[in-house]
Amino acid sequence: MPSGGEKELERIERDLDAKASGGIPPAEPQAKGGWNAGMPNRSANQIHLDAVIVGAVLLTAIAFITMLGESFSPKQKSPITATALGGATGLLVGYEIERIKA
Repeated sequence: MPSGGEKELERIERDLDAKASGGIPPAEPQAKGGWNAGMPNRSANQIHLDAVIVGAVLLTAIAFITMLGESFSPKQKSPITATALGGATGLLVGYEIERIKA
């Protein structure tokens, strides 16, 4: 059972939510918890896609920065670039395979 402090925090959260939505209080309290509790209108797949795209872009950026870097020898550049590009490709392919299976 929630204590007095927890009830007060929930009341404050409801008031802040009402102010953020233009002063209209929510019809029912929102469900608490979960990793996507504060993200309405976004499915779990969309959130995972965002993470996959960010990871792939970062790995690709690492590959291109390494490729253009002058402090590495060609023997050092090739494996780092190939690994980063392979990781980005693996992320995207793995996401598509999982999405097809689901």
